[in-house]
Amino acid sequence: MKDNLIIVTTGSSGSSVLAGLIGAHGYYLGDETMKLSFDTYENSRLVELNMALFKMIGFERGDANDMPPPDTDALAALAPDTDIFERFVDACLEKEPFLWKDPRLAYTLHFWQRFEPIRKAKFIFIRRDPVQSYAGLILSRKTPMSMKEQAQMNLNYALSFQRFVEKHAPMVYECLFEDLILEPGTFLTGLNEYLGCRITMDDLRGIYHGRLHRLRYSKWDVAKARVMYLLYRYVKRDFVTFPRGNSPKD
Repeated sequence: MKDNLIIVTTGSSGSSVLAGLIGAHGYYLGDETMKLSFDTYENSRLVELNMALFKMIGFERGDANDMPPPDTDALAALAPDTDIFERFVDACLEKEPFLWKDPRLAYTLHFWQRFEPIRKAKFIFIRRDPVQSYAGLILSRKTPMSMKEQAQMNLNYALSFQRFVEKHAPMVYECLFEDLILEPGTFLTGLNEYLGCRITMDDLRGIYHGRLHRLRYSKWDVAKARVMYLLYRYVKRDFVTFPRGNSPKD
């Protein structure tokens, strides 16, 4: 039987492509999954509970994109009535293997680690080229953030997960989204070996609607993203909406 899997990610990392690709191979994603302009493949109940954990430590934002980031020591020390969280883990175990994916997990794993099935799951940490990630943040998410701010935010996610790994030593497969779309055959070989799956190129084409063997965002896209942010910040102009066509999940 496949191991339960947790995908740890920052925002705009291509993690939804990865989760959709893997989830189609027998993993339980949730009775309902979160929707943005695309399916995130994130268990809606997991997202709700992660947001509740943030509120318990006084972190007001629903995401983890603020600076300073959520306090991982406070999350680890939380002592709420854990029945609601334990019931959620048990419900996922009834349908295992399950797949959890939510950017907030980089922080809330410091709470969830108290449950043995979570510590024993396999983990994937997916990153994205910083420039590509920034272009996606502006062009797709329309999030007003400088490249420097996004780099610090992504570093905060990575450092938080690193602290979790150093303490609990789980099995972790680290990957780069650009490797998936530039060298998909090599990427899928390594991923299948780690998961014990048989994910194919046809599976990838079914979930990723961009062109393979090329970067998602061109130099022109990156330039547009920079201009859009500068106009937003210094001219106080709303983000311009550029046509995306049949866009892939970011």
